[in-house]
Amino acid sequence: MRNRLILVLGLLVFICACSFKPLPRWMDTASRQLENYKTNFLADTEGASEPHFAKARTAISSNNDLNLLATAYLTKYALHTAVLENFDDSEFIRIDNLQPNTAHRAYYDFLKGNFQQIKPDDLPDQYSKLTSLMISGDLPAAYRKIASTDDPLSLLIACGVWVKYLPVDESILLLAIDTAARQGWRRPLWAYLTRLQQYYADRRETAKSENIKERLELLRK
Repeated sequence: MRNRLILVLGLLVFICACSFKPLPRWMDTASRQLENYKTNFLADTEGASEPHFAKARTAISSNNDLNLLATAYLTKYALHTAVLENFDDSEFIRIDNLQPNTAHRAYYDFLKGNFQQIKPDDLPDQYSKLTSLMISGDLPAAYRKIASTDDPLSLLIACGVWVKYLPVDESILLLAIDTAARQGWRRPLWAYLTRLQQYYADRRETAKSENIKERLELLRK
């Protein structure tokens, strides 16, 4: 969803460049601050991330475009989903009531686990073929589809949706752990390691659970 905002901003940049007009400040600010928000959020510097989102929101609001504002909030919700956290959706619901957008609503429903309400063609390409697998609960097929995703953040978002709303096994948790570790993203790494520890504990695989617990204690230092 962030990619959609950047695409829109990029198109506007191109138009401005062709007409030899300076880039609007709100556009540059929104793009930079959303990127800073994503970087700090995934690095688990929560105190540093929220001010960036607030600045991006303010910049977008100055353009009076509710579609872009909805995209910003969906970006925030997607990041929370990628790290297995819940999110306050009240601002998006207000925007959706004022200015409904089919694609935005489909992505929101995807992040909320409302798979039956989604028309696959309304989702971004990387998720459009996942909804049927989520409805059927076909984890092996979903794992193969998710693992083939090129963008690591999109991959983690898909993992997050599955882990939050559907039965899991260690394969999808390990996929998310490996992806977060390769990117150096501390917040999702901890989230999925913690979930994997719980998975092993629930299955009474005590040795594996204790191994993950010790790993988390070492990483905390």
